[in-house]
Amino acid sequence: MNNRKESGNELTTFSMEELLKIPHGIVQEYNTPMKDREGHLKLVITDSMGIVDGVMIANKPTEALEHFNDRPFVEMNFMLEGNISQTNEGLLNQYSFKKGYHNILFNPYSIEKNSLATAGTHHIFSAHILPERMISLFSGYVPELVPFAEKIEKGEPFVLHSPTNGFNKHLKHFFDAFWDCPTPLSLRKIYFESKILELLCRQCEVLIGHETKEGNIPKPDLEKVYYARELLLYNLSNPPSLTELSRLCGLNEFKLKKYFKQVFDLSVFGLLHEERLQSSKQLIYQGEKNISMIAYELGYAHPQHFQRAFKKRFGITPKELLK
Repeated sequence: MNNRKESGNELTTFSMEELLKIPHGIVQEYNTPMKDREGHLKLVITDSMGIVDGVMIANKPTEALEHFNDRPFVEMNFMLEGNISQTNEGLLNQYSFKKGYHNILFNPYSIEKNSLATAGTHHIFSAHILPERMISLFSGYVPELVPFAEKIEKGEPFVLHSPTNGFNKHLKHFFDAFWDCPTPLSLRKIYFESKILELLCRQCEVLIGHETKEGNIPKPDLEKVYYARELLLYNLSNPPSLTELSRLCGLNEFKLKKYFKQVFDLSVFGLLHEERLQSSKQLIYQGEKNISMIAYELGYAHPQHFQRAFKKRFGITPKELLK
């Protein structure tokens, strides 16, 4: 959890130590203007979590801001508006947080980069929970997520992605009145902690509900399938072959293909194809590279192959995207 504020040309970083000194339960608000975006930040700290509600507005895609996550929080991230591209060291590589996307993420002591992938308003809501608190919640109440409690305890990074972009009926309206907290300060800590527990419950409902698609896949194999997906997402430009992916994740090719299709509704390389095209839209909006450079960067042998694939997927050419 890290906050930056710019005044003139000077960029100020609020350290974790400074943030933790904020009186618990008191809502803090900051305007966070930067050279390439305007922003507003609302946050509150409780005994076991920090809550950050950030809005950023830009006239065009922005450069990435980098910071070091110096505390091992477990994050719950919800993209309420816009499209943010995030690189999370060793875990995500220019992954697209689009409206309706959410995740549970743990990547302690890592470098994180975020850029606004499109012009307009970008709104992300995040809760950062202490590892020991999340371990107790997963272990005590969500048996399906006990393997991830064990990962937190061992300090092993992971990310649980929402199965689809789009909030269910409960999540859609959760954030509308979130900041309508009780007036007495003595009640605010319990209010905010209870609201985040409710949010976690609704988020786990979505993540666990996704397991109906996973059927009777053994849990060790299921973890390997998700690991295979992360390997692909982190190596879009130079992905491993199916044989190499099978070796890296520890599943034979038959199981890998079968389980991958069952869980994600896409073949291994169908998912790779889709993620490449989605990433290309972000790169085109950023405007820093021409079409040929983007095609080669994403692993296409020829720019013409990329342009045909793009037109087939989105109904327009890459150049038409900017018109």
